[in-house]
Amino acid sequence: MADSEPDQQHRRTVIVASGATCLAIGLMAWDHLWGNDRGPDDSFPVDPATFFISLALIVTAAVLLFGITVRRAAAHPATVHRDALIHSGVALALAIPLSWLGFPVVVAGAGVALGLQSLGGTHRRVAIAAIGVGLLVIVFAILGTAFPTTDD
Repeated sequence: MADSEPDQQHRRTVIVASGATCLAIGLMAWDHLWGNDRGPDDSFPVDPATFFISLALIVTAAVLLFGITVRRAAAHPATVHRDALIHSGVALALAIPLSWLGFPVVVAGAGVALGLQSLGGTHRRVAIAAIGVGLLVIVFAILGTAFPTTDD
């Protein structure tokens, strides 16, 4: 039996939400627990307080974004492309100042999820732009955590 389109969209959104949340938590664990500076001060746990603050922000953002805003946006297919671009744009704006807390990855994931939902609509280019910007934020978060700049 074939899945209906709303079921496929819901499944895709759950996968993106889970992936973005787990990735953000993993990046913050790497950064704040194991330490990504590779220096003598990186003894486990490096900064557990910041990890737990970022964990709370990530989980809260995931619940609010995927539980409320993505669900509401998906209920209005005519404007979901605009909401996707807004989420990805906000993630891009938050990426530099708040990347050390991890939750811009979740905001970018919401933009990607909404972009995927709107790919079949009339505003395909906007959907692709939202997906691209969201993925760009995610890639920069991975690279910024894996290869941090030195504070010399």
